[in-house]
Amino acid sequence: MIKSIKRFAVTLMLAASVLSASAAHAAHAPQGSAREVNLAADIGPDQAAAIVRDRTGGRVLGVRAVTRNGRTIYKVKVLKDGHVRVYNVDGASGNILG
Repeated sequence: MIKSIKRFAVTLMLAASVLSASAAHAAHAPQGSAREVNLAADIGPDQAAAIVRDRTGGRVLGVRAVTRNGRTIYKVKVLKDGHVRVYNVDGASGNILG
């Protein structure tokens, strides 16, 4: 029971950090650019985080959307086995990029 409560609390904290990272990015982006990034993507930041979490088994620390050559790329920061790694996820296909 206590493990369930702890897991639920960690999930809530993770969701809050992903949402605040997205809000912070939108707040610091030039007018309209956050909207353009979202319109160009077929998946959202939550889906990108889920893809990386499922693939790696790590804990997602944050997600940031960037645009490269007109394409949306999600940079997903993950903690696993004491190491932090950043994975790039294609916003159109959901594929993890090299």
